[in-house]
Amino acid sequence: MPERGHRIYGTATVRVSLVIHAPSRYVYEWCTDYRSDDGRFSNGRASYRVIKISPRRVVRIRVSRGSGRDPSIAVELIGLNPPHSWHLDQIDQTDQQSLDYRVSAVGRARTRLQLLSTERWVTPEFPTREALRAQIAKTWAMFAVALEADYRAGRPARGR
Repeated sequence: MPERGHRIYGTATVRVSLVIHAPSRYVYEWCTDYRSDDGRFSNGRASYRVIKISPRRVVRIRVSRGSGRDPSIAVELIGLNPPHSWHLDQIDQTDQQSLDYRVSAVGRARTRLQLLSTERWVTPEFPTREALRAQIAKTWAMFAVALEADYRAGRPARGR
């Protein structure tokens, strides 16, 4: 929840589902391998600091170029529930996002990744629900391409 006095200007909840051509265990491990070089998926615009609190708890801090002189910072609290699900809460200057992820096998070396995202904006400028869904789907389609390429190349899902 926002601090007292902060207004919520908008809230949107979206679901995204996609099929990834890799086994569910590989997909789970690849997606939950939070590392400091995760910025490679954001065109190098962000740097990450990862703190592994325990085997099931991770804190990740994302620092990226802000609109002014100061950088933009987001804090992500991640709870892992291997081998099928994880939860992420993200807080930054403009919004608060809660994401639930679930992987399930849908065939030989095929996995369905489902995510449910609820985002609350503390700024009056925010995307429509459709734009948010499209942005999340585009991001995860990009991740799926990288994940499938790693799987086909025989790269380990963790510690690449």
